[in-house]
Amino acid sequence: MVTLSASAQGGNAEKGKSLFLGKCASCHNTDMKTKSTGPALAADAYGVNVWLEEYSQEDLYAWIRNSSKMVKAGHPRATKIYTEFNNQLMTSFPDLTDDDLASLVLYIQEKGKGGGATPQGDQGGDAVTASNTESSGISSTWLWVLFGTLFLAVVLLARYINNLNRLAQRKTGDEIINEKSILEIVFSRGVVRSLIFFGVLFGGYMLVNGAIGLGRQQGYAPDQPIKFSHELHAGNLEIDCQYCHDGARRSKHAVIPATNTCMNCHKAVQIAGKYNKNPRTGEIMKIYASAGFNPLDGIYFHDSIGKDERLAVYDRWANQKMKDKYAEAYDASEERFRTEIAQEVKVAAQYIKTKDKNTSGKPIEWIRIHNLQDHAYFNHSQHVVAGKIECQTCHGEVEKMEVVKQYAPLSMGWCVNCHRQTKVQFDNEYYSNYKYYHDELKSGKRKGVTVEDIGGLECQKCHY
Repeated sequence: MVTLSASAQGGNAEKGKSLFLGKCASCHNTDMKTKSTGPALAADAYGVNVWLEEYSQEDLYAWIRNSSKMVKAGHPRATKIYTEFNNQLMTSFPDLTDDDLASLVLYIQEKGKGGGATPQGDQGGDAVTASNTESSGISSTWLWVLFGTLFLAVVLLARYINNLNRLAQRKTGDEIINEKSILEIVFSRGVVRSLIFFGVLFGGYMLVNGAIGLGRQQGYAPDQPIKFSHELHAGNLEIDCQYCHDGARRSKHAVIPATNTCMNCHKAVQIAGKYNKNPRTGEIMKIYASAGFNPLDGIYFHDSIGKDERLAVYDRWANQKMKDKYAEAYDASEERFRTEIAQEVKVAAQYIKTKDKNTSGKPIEWIRIHNLQDHAYFNHSQHVVAGKIECQTCHGEVEKMEVVKQYAPLSMGWCVNCHRQTKVQFDNEYYSNYKYYHDELKSGKRKGVTVEDIGGLECQKCHY
């Protein structure tokens, strides 16, 4: 424990990681190079290095501890950041020591260079929420070593106490108790009771910690049943998010797009490939199979058309498309193309639905990435329509993601910080009753009204 304490006091990147995850990750991107609610902390325009080069370490530390004070004082860099980020003040952290801030800056600099300890969720894949012990910079291996050492110490101490008792009894002439073996000490009533007590404490901690992290899997990016590229659709083709997720503007849920939404475009777009490199038909074929679409005739199959007939159509269509696309390459390797297409048809077959119950296919089972706990209320339309919050604020730059991942931590602290910093669109008629705030805005006494000002931090707002 002394070693761990001394290491923490010296300031290091691991400690900086813990501070970043606990205080900064809700508003700043973990890659340090792209902006989120707040600026990119290792970028050229707003990064900590620029602070240190153009001003001083004292200015940077003062900004982190109390940004509003620096803005009011007219500090040029503080004012620039405040203005360019929609006049939103950063949360103040007056309790951070110089050592804390040195560790935080070191971590940001190392992470910006591609090194440093990687925050949970920054690696993608099937990441899960980091435990409190991991985010504090102490690995689980060291905790087990510490636990084993303490357990051994307890056993040895119990054996030592037993020997002292025997010596005392020998001096007083009492009946000397038998010397206990290690196994007798380990399974003694006192040790077993202690283990049960600490086991209940540890189990309770794991249960509560797991419940807090339920559904929060920052960085989780599963492979979907259809290789849908958001980078291509939302980025290159600039399709609006709400065209597919149309529930975001009119309901609590953003909703998963129906297959018919895909068909609006893919009746015409019949070959897929990111940026038209090595295009194939297999992924779109899954959509056609689910929707019951006949791409050769450009119409939907009648319910009476069986599974085998539909698969034959998809096979002919795919071979025709590949031959038109690759011409000489197809003629030279026709057998290979036909084999690959046959495999694509076999995969698409599972989505075909017909009147025959034996060939009733399954729906396209998209894998859910964001799963907010049931006890927390969140309404997409309230944020998108009334709050005019951009999708990227919570979901990151989806238009740059080939495979979508859970971008935000979705923690209560992350939501609370957003409510503290986000200004309300106060020209909404709904807020006409807030005469006090309207008067302050007109007089110039107040520059804006945040969600916190209108009760956005009340427990019942989210936990009804």
